[in-house]
Amino acid sequence: MDTYGNRHEDAMVVLSATRGVITRGWVQHSWYLTETKSGPRRFPQRFFPARLDRSQVVAACLVGGVMQGAWQVSPKPEYACPAIDALWRTLFDASTAGGADPVGPPVPPIVRAARVRDLTTWNDRPYRTADDVVRLLDLATARVTSQRTSGPVPQRHLTPVVQR
Repeated sequence: MDTYGNRHEDAMVVLSATRGVITRGWVQHSWYLTETKSGPRRFPQRFFPARLDRSQVVAACLVGGVMQGAWQVSPKPEYACPAIDALWRTLFDASTAGGADPVGPPVPPIVRAARVRDLTTWNDRPYRTADDVVRLLDLATARVTSQRTSGPVPQRHLTPVVQR
């Protein structure tokens, strides 16, 4: 297995869980929407929201969905990192079109924070839809799966299905 094989496995598990989170409910301009006794509550966009009862999350944005999906399989928030990297590379990194690693190597925290910002901004565009987010998740999943099983993703699969 390649050097980053575990990152591919982690990305696949989290991307799959994220798809489930997003199909249950998607939001913009907030990472999470929770159901509380006093009604729905939005949580601001930050890496580690204070006092978030993850069992009450009913909707999430793309990045919140990744964090929620990662939480479903691991108590460690860094488990989300390979999925964040795979999504960002799918959406913004043209160098992965030639068969480069769709997840890539670990990156410094400041780079990951910039990627989170980019994905959050993409999610919050006024014309963005839940279907766009699901298509991005499916494309990232296909790219990681293809790289793991047979090498580079064929170019026809890389046709942009979503715009920045």
